[in-house]
Amino acid sequence: MPQTEMTEDFHAPAATGHHTVFVMDPVSMLSKPNYLGTRAEIEAELDVVAVAIRAFYGKQPDQAMREIAAFSARLTELAVLLHRVESQDRQYTRIRTQQVERLLTECDRQFRIASRLVEVMRQDLELLK
Repeated sequence: MPQTEMTEDFHAPAATGHHTVFVMDPVSMLSKPNYLGTRAEIEAELDVVAVAIRAFYGKQPDQAMREIAAFSARLTELAVLLHRVESQDRQYTRIRTQQVERLLTECDRQFRIASRLVEVMRQDLELLK
């Protein structure tokens, strides 16, 4: 079974010497609209999303929410495109159900977390007044 590697840091080389993506804006790494690509391209794009999600803890909640909006839109688009080709190749069903839908669920969870952080920040500002 092939191993999929995700690199966690967009800004510095990985300590293990693995290839690292040097991108300040992971949203710019998403594929063009209405493009599905090969299985490898789809999984590479999903890896970008997964790594970006792991980096949300270090970002301001509003920035995370903006990225979540972009990722959610692209993941939904991928789910629709994958559904269209599932009848031709069952591998796409597994990608949609086991990867895309799980990332969409995680985007929803991260959005709720970021929303709560915004509310905590708002309450902190109120207390300072």
